[in-house]
Amino acid sequence: MRPGLLLMLLGIAGSSAAQDAPKPAAFQRSGQDVFLRISGALDPASCTEAAASSRWMKDYIHDTGRFGQQLSVMLPILDHVSYQAQKRGLPMEYALIPFVESRFQPKAVAKGGPTGLWQLMPETGRHYGLRIGGKKDGRLSVIQSTDAALSYLQKLQNMFGDWQTGIMAYNAGDSRLRGSLRRQGLDKADADRRLPTGLAPHTYAYVKKIQALSCFMFNPASFGVTLPNETVFTPLEIDTDPLAPVPDNGN
Repeated sequence: MRPGLLLMLLGIAGSSAAQDAPKPAAFQRSGQDVFLRISGALDPASCTEAAASSRWMKDYIHDTGRFGQQLSVMLPILDHVSYQAQKRGLPMEYALIPFVESRFQPKAVAKGGPTGLWQLMPETGRHYGLRIGGKKDGRLSVIQSTDAALSYLQKLQNMFGDWQTGIMAYNAGDSRLRGSLRRQGLDKADADRRLPTGLAPHTYAYVKKIQALSCFMFNPASFGVTLPNETVFTPLEIDTDPLAPVPDNGN
């Protein structure tokens, strides 16, 4: 047999074998994977007694069964946000921000300019490389908006070294919060004591909402909710690399 013909036949056989070989199943995660990642990385101190009994989760949960279904639907996005937050080494409390901002709705639009999952303002989005306006507004993309928001939160975490101060800066604006802290001789914010003074009530409440959500993640049954732990989903492609274990932070 001529060498050229032999190579051609071997090529055909190899191609056929590759086509007949079973394709690997799509990588999947369960709801339990996501909720364990989140609850395992949250600071237990985030859930205070006052937060556990606050009205915020009562406001969020009107129907426990429906709320559980909503959690099931939002799993791929909740997975993405918490995965990327952990990948960056950020406090997991930051991954709860989209719940407060938009209930994890990527297309949410509010009056005054905030848009998307993270309710980013146009200037913030532009600063972190997002296209603003039109159907291709980057704030409407789960991946693009999360990358921009976490980049901003990483800056705030590096700036303040404290997630509560970082979250208040995210809500009020970092320049405004820095100025208030400087004028009042403070190193970090304290929502319980409403420090620094002079901020909008919803900025102090922002921390309370995150604390209430932390309590929920630690003990959903106490709120009458069954987590969709058995729900299986396909994560976004950029969220399939193995992650290192959550570092021991003394929790």
